[in-house]
Amino acid sequence: MSRRRTAVLLGALALFTAACSSAPDIAPPTIGGSLVVAGKDKAGQPAVWRVTEGAATPLLSGNTAPKLPAVALSPDGRTLGYINGSGRIVVHDVAAGTEIVAQASVTGPLCAAWAPDSARFAITADQGVSTTDRKGVVTGLITRSSGFYHETGPGSSGDSREVVSGMTCARWTDPDTVLVGRYNGELPSAMPTGGGALAPNATVVGHVAAGTVQDLPQKEDLLRTCQGHVLLHRAPDPAVVGPTLLADASDLSRTAEVPMGAGDLAWFFQPGTCALVVVSHTGDEDSYDYTVKLFDPVTGQQRSSRTLPIALGGDSGINGPFLSTSVVPSPAPGALAAAFTDDNTHQLIVADLATGGTRRVDGPWSEATQVLGWIPGASTAK
Repeated sequence: MSRRRTAVLLGALALFTAACSSAPDIAPPTIGGSLVVAGKDKAGQPAVWRVTEGAATPLLSGNTAPKLPAVALSPDGRTLGYINGSGRIVVHDVAAGTEIVAQASVTGPLCAAWAPDSARFAITADQGVSTTDRKGVVTGLITRSSGFYHETGPGSSGDSREVVSGMTCARWTDPDTVLVGRYNGELPSAMPTGGGALAPNATVVGHVAAGTVQDLPQKEDLLRTCQGHVLLHRAPDPAVVGPTLLADASDLSRTAEVPMGAGDLAWFFQPGTCALVVVSHTGDEDSYDYTVKLFDPVTGQQRSSRTLPIALGGDSGINGPFLSTSVVPSPAPGALAAAFTDDNTHQLIVADLATGGTRRVDGPWSEATQVLGWIPGASTAK
């Protein structure tokens, strides 16, 4: 395992393991507006709910249930795009409760992701990456066989070798462009030394309007986006976690490195300002103090830093997010509140990095697996 990857993992561990002392007594945040949350109901079946303060209303359940985790909410909060139990692509109007079931179907859906302008969503599945607009029109974009298979080896022996091929989740850099990691190689060499997960060994850019794709010369791990700003890791070696970079969505070669410390974890882009919000535990195992830093989305320079007690870890019973966790900020401009699900306990969590307050939100689920969006309301929390 590389030193950089080790540092990232140790830093993330420090973030989740706070004090053994009593958790700070801080008023919990309220839910302003509504959260849209995917998970499993009490019977273990997939469902999606709209969650407000003190209530949870099912949006998708039963016959309309999505095939998790392939479901996503448009940024404008109006439309759910998902794969149903039959493998069909569905466009669901949240307000009207109506839906369009596309003729196209997929197998092995990995994820869904909406373009930032809410015009279409991308589905990553065994067949590759396709896009679907609000009218249910499906267009193939990146084709790739996926899965484990055997092929004849080189030379005259004709020996069979096991090969893996597939993709990571497609993510949008702008309304016309998706970025996807692709892995292809002979097992077990396709798995990096020291880890059991497959590492993408190529990055592909798909342009929707032109219907074209291109390979990038190095691995790009797209983490988050905000109004033309992109947070990513870049590395020529697929087994190495590259430096944390802020890039221009229209030109990924224009980057600024974010001076991330070993214990720093990027949570989200702040609504309105697109400042990158980075959180780290101070390292004192008897303390609940965390440092919250904001970085400029263009230059990568630190704008502000504040250390305060936050009720995460230890006796609080609430864990912070992991590197791969989808953290959804409150839509209020300048907000520092965010919602996410605990990858271990499958609980819904709301945390306010301005006050340090946190809370678990209970609902009619056995597992909350992903926050799909935060829809603003008259009293959206800041």
